[in-house]
Amino acid sequence: MFIMLFIGGFLIFLASMGVDVFRLILKIVTRCLSGIVIIYVVNLLILHFGGNLSVSLNEFTIGVSGILGIWGIILLYALQYYFTIT
Repeated sequence: MFIMLFIGGFLIFLASMGVDVFRLILKIVTRCLSGIVIIYVVNLLILHFGGNLSVSLNEFTIGVSGILGIWGIILLYALQYYFTIT
């Protein structure tokens, strides 16, 4: 409940600053969906070629890929690689 109120308040704040909120939400949703597809395909390719590095699909990874885009996906794989080695 509080998260929804925070997000709503933040969107109202952005709208008052002159940001096109609909376009921003559409961009984030598009990045989330493309992030899901990219992570799924990369996980399949890594597993097909015998690797053991895979990023799980959950709310956190979808949020990171939605906010940061392709750089967020690269960050997720870099963190997974780092934590797999150590």
